[in-house]
Amino acid sequence: MKSVDNAISLDERELSQFILDILEEARSVIHPAKINLCLNDDLPPHSVTQVLLEDNGDYSIYIKPDAVNDDYTLSHELLHICVNKHVPKFIKVIQYDIAGVIGLELQGYLEHNWILAEQKRRGLIVDERDFYAHIEETFGADSGEFVKNVERILILNNILRNHPKVLEEHKEFFAKNNPESLKLAQRIMSHYPEQELYTVYEARKITVRAIREWNSIFKEKGLASVNLSFLISVEPVFSANQLKMTANVVLGLFPNAIVDMSGKSSRHVLVTLKDGQCCVIFAMEDEGLVHLKNYMERKTLREFLDTMNISYLLR
Repeated sequence: MKSVDNAISLDERELSQFILDILEEARSVIHPAKINLCLNDDLPPHSVTQVLLEDNGDYSIYIKPDAVNDDYTLSHELLHICVNKHVPKFIKVIQYDIAGVIGLELQGYLEHNWILAEQKRRGLIVDERDFYAHIEETFGADSGEFVKNVERILILNNILRNHPKVLEEHKEFFAKNNPESLKLAQRIMSHYPEQELYTVYEARKITVRAIREWNSIFKEKGLASVNLSFLISVEPVFSANQLKMTANVVLGLFPNAIVDMSGKSSRHVLVTLKDGQCCVIFAMEDEGLVHLKNYMERKTLREFLDTMNISYLLR
């Protein structure tokens, strides 16, 4: 991503010691990459910060001038970097449509519980009910059109996962105005046990189950053509025994699985056969696909992943 124009470097002496301590830790997590803090008054609507991951691996955090002393928001963004010590970046998306937004939220469900707890452990006073103080005036009632309710479902997912006190405080409002969205959100989030962090194996299993739940909901609502299992790439987690198997026993190749809106270009996916979840999205000429398929039939999974430079995690 490109840097935002009209931004100026932030004088870090303006930051509280609380933020400086987290900033130092975040920098140590991504070293030798850097974290650049910049002031910018021209951010997206309703945003006081914007985080961009630059092509060179550096992070640029853009902050509205009047938010420099907003310790909650700044610590939240920096702890998203610190949480990499505990939660890998599982999710990759190819475009920021409905599937992309859901994919980004799925990553957030793995991180936000730890972030909120860590803010409190470090002494920040947080009353999460304040985040949704005006929700009854702004949330609105469910629409008869499912697509228009997706944003409501995503907000409810976050409330269910991270802010149960908010749900309790507004449960009568949601029951009256958003019974369908609440029911669907509860289905999706039922796959997330109530714990702060998950092992990498647990995190992937939970994420794949949540994606399947979304797919079931899309199918029920007449959107069966939207297959999140292919449109969202989830980092694979393999056991030592799986790495010794032939690659094509563990992974499946699906050519031309994703076609763009114009129909002129397509992408291929590799999926983990056990759960049918995409773990790599890539482009390649058809002739190359033949060689790739043959290679998968001859090499162990470890050899294939290492040669193709495909990232994975160990169970």
